[in-house]
Amino acid sequence: MMAKAKILLIDDHRSVLRLLEAILTLKGYALLYAESGQQGMALARQEQPDLILLDVMMPEIDGFKVCQYLKGQPETAHIPVVFLSARGAADDLEAGRRVGAQGFLTKPFLAGEVLAMVERQLARCGEGQ
Repeated sequence: MMAKAKILLIDDHRSVLRLLEAILTLKGYALLYAESGQQGMALARQEQPDLILLDVMMPEIDGFKVCQYLKGQPETAHIPVVFLSARGAADDLEAGRRVGAQGFLTKPFLAGEVLAMVERQLARCGEGQ
């Protein structure tokens, strides 16, 4: 049996991290947690997750800048990034695409939406089950 994918969760709200944990651990995914953009960038470089779920609105450095940084680094450019945000306007979606994100989910999200997006992204990079 193959090991489940490793997912990095980057969000400055612990309640969101706990909700994502409840959804994703039921499917056996290994999770890493970061509560800031800086911490998330360091963990991504160090741990090489299979997927990153990234909040947009965070203090100090927003998710768009985090994604742009990760996509610009050879060691993290290949990692798919999915934004999770309360901001879901067309210009936010376009900004996410411009910095290299593979997906965008708006908060509040449903567990099924998160799982479907995670499984779709992992299947694209061959990491799923």
